[in-house]
Amino acid sequence: MACLSAHGSSNGELLRKASAAAREHDGQFYAVFVDSPRTRFGNADVQPLIEDTILASYLGARIVWLESSDMVGALLQFASQSGIGRVFITRNRPAVFPRPFGRSVYSDLLSRANGLRIDVVGFSRRPTG
Repeated sequence: MACLSAHGSSNGELLRKASAAAREHDGQFYAVFVDSPRTRFGNADVQPLIEDTILASYLGARIVWLESSDMVGALLQFASQSGIGRVFITRNRPAVFPRPFGRSVYSDLLSRANGLRIDVVGFSRRPTG
């Protein structure tokens, strides 16, 4: 399962690695995006996410869009229901200042992913300017 980020720029690499792992193990490949009602894409540039969805489809992924205020909970529930054992995620560069609203999705997923293998793919770059 590849967890897509609306704010990441490493989704292409993430999708390719998850696709290769699924083929290697003869498994099902899912590309999952969780939209939080709280953010509703926020100030994300949606065009790269559309392009990532097209790439995921080309690579043979089943595209899954979930909506939840608990993004990690939604990912874990979907993984459990779908028999997924390996999750690919992009980690943003560490913040200089602590997050005002708590843990990052990356940190929360690592702490709650009992029994799942989590593969971290690179750092996504934040847009400059």
